[in-house]
Amino acid sequence: MQDLVIFATAAASIVMEAAPFLLLGSLIGAVIEVLVSEETLLRFMPKSGLAQVGVGVFAGMLLPTCECGIVPVARRLLLKNVPPRAAIPYMMAAPVVNPVVLGSTLFAFQGDLTITALRVLLVLIPAVGLGLALGDTSPRAVLRQHPVDLGQYNKAEAAHLHEHGPGCGCGCATTGNRLLSILFHTGTEFLSMGRFLVFGAVVAAAFKAFLPPEILAAFEGSAWLSIGGLMLLAILLSICSEADAFVAASFGSFPTMAKVAFMAVGPMVDLKLIPLFFAVFHRRLAVALVAVPVVVVYATALLLDLGGL
Repeated sequence: MQDLVIFATAAASIVMEAAPFLLLGSLIGAVIEVLVSEETLLRFMPKSGLAQVGVGVFAGMLLPTCECGIVPVARRLLLKNVPPRAAIPYMMAAPVVNPVVLGSTLFAFQGDLTITALRVLLVLIPAVGLGLALGDTSPRAVLRQHPVDLGQYNKAEAAHLHEHGPGCGCGCATTGNRLLSILFHTGTEFLSMGRFLVFGAVVAAAFKAFLPPEILAAFEGSAWLSIGGLMLLAILLSICSEADAFVAASFGSFPTMAKVAFMAVGPMVDLKLIPLFFAVFHRRLAVALVAVPVVVVYATALLLDLGGL
């Protein structure tokens, strides 16, 4: 019975912790959809592939969005024809490189700049690598579902049709009021993404409630086991990037790089994000968004640990 109470409490806590950030991400995505034109976004987008990746990473430093709400923002950017090699690095890096998370990491580790810098490094390597690998891929090609042909509709109708399809009969057609349009898109995006958040929270809570603590203790003495073990734990626990540094700091007997890997992989791949990836992106990209960060973070953390960090 106690395990069930822990499970229910953990699931509710994850949803309550993540829902505001998912709502914030949906709101930011709606603002982009309604107020920022495609022409405006593309006007500031450089032609160079490497520069586009840099823009995506730099945007992550400016917008304090955690992983709980980053997928809706990235989806809206892609629907605005922002190149994937800018949108995808932004989606991967923003939950870690923004000032809020950097500050929480410094605070949790008592001002240790080295740990904070290593966390950023382990996130930037897969984010930049995936961005460059996407090359000139079309923004719509990386999304799972291609929207209907919207050429015959005006912009307000097009936004509505993308969410509901032609002839939905729901009576929610967008008016000329921009505020109502923002609220409409925010609500639609939040409800669409929210079911995946709940699913991920339930699975993460199950692992948190029923995983024996003895298993963690068995991993402390080996670098390759401790790094892999804490990375797996980060994926399963699905802790928000603004709070995970405090959890990582509590693993006092684990190697430094294991704790850094915990903080690096969680914001890029966790049980909240994996269902969202497969719901929003093409299957190949969704698999890459899961596999590449895990492999790169593990290999980099292990090499740095062997190097004495």
